Amino acid sequence: MAPFWNRGQAAPKEVRADEERSAQIDDFVVEQIEEGGPGLALAVVASGSVVHAAGYGLADIDNERPIVPDTIFHLASCGKQFTALGILMLAEAGKLRLDDPIGQHLAPLAGYSPRVTIRRLLNHTSGIRDFYDDAGRDEMRARFPRPTNADVIRLCAELGCPMAEKGIAPGGEFVYSNSGYDLLGAVIEQVSGESYHDFFQRRMFDPVGMKDTFSVPDRRTSDSRCATGYGLDEEDEYVEEGDDEYDALVGSGSFYTTVGDLCLYDRALHANKVVSAASLREAFTSGRTNDGKPTNYGFGWFLGEYQGMPFAGHEGAWAGFRSYISRYLERPLSIFVLSNHPEVNFADIANVATDACG
Repeated sequence: MAPFWNRGQAAPKEVRADEERSAQIDDFVVEQIEEGGPGLALAVVASGSVVHAAGYGLADIDNERPIVPDTIFHLASCGKQFTALGILMLAEAGKLRLDDPIGQHLAPLAGYSPRVTIRRLLNHTSGIRDFYDDAGRDEMRARFPRPTNADVIRLCAELGCPMAEKGIAPGGEFVYSNSGYDLLGAVIEQVSGESYHDFFQRRMFDPVGMKDTFSVPDRRTSDSRCATGYGLDEEDEYVEEGDDEYDALVGSGSFYTTVGDLCLYDRALHANKVVSAASLREAFTSGRTNDGKPTNYGFGWFLGEYQGMPFAGHEGAWAGFRSYISRYLERPLSIFVLSNHPEVNFADIANVATDACG
């Protein structure tokens, strides 16, 4: 299975792929993708240039539509970094402070402890429960069958403060919370006076030129370039995964995008066109618990190392889509993987791409 430009299409001008290293990446990815099944799009940016961009497998099995670098996928939880950047934009504009209590901006939560801050929501140390697990979904579903962000706020207010899992106080532990990021999405709307969709369209996607990135679910069904998300049934056959009851929520990961747009996004981050270098450094700084223990999570980014090289990254999964972003912090190398395949090993793909293009 060859990169997309060997399917009778011209290579994009920005791609300066070395044939040997691209072949090394292709060979590894193809081993993981079954012919006639779903797959992934992959892009690697090194020193500001796209050095590898390819599609593997099918965007739509029924119609045998191949994946190419402009195939649109759900970004899933990798979208948390966009929410975090939106908060940082508002902080730079003086509209909020990172250490503001959440109740200062979301009135129904005014009774919450002042220790439940925007910063702790960003770091997943707020103690806010995650209503995306099975128990949380049951609790949400009983009140709001298809919740909005306003419903998340209502449920948080109804259940009281603190709403910490297992008695964890704000700042006590790292507890990954999608719902905490949905509250941040609501903060963006409240403080900016715009819908979450419009805020990012105006403040990020249009200025950066990300024409195929959006947070409006209706476009998913109207744009023919959108991939279909797949899972596996009991016989290990691919099955299409449809809408999710949480699809109306924004903040925890509601974006659709392409690897091509993510390359533009990466360049904009390097050029400080989205937020300042100081804000970006803060986003890539580990949070800490009350006892000073690092969480290895910044603002929408997990922090780690590969072969001694520090990187910021994230993985996501939603409605048959999976995603992975890895951005090295001390070298100009970023890797983007968007997939509709239920069993792709992102870490191995990213490591192979790093070894080939680093």
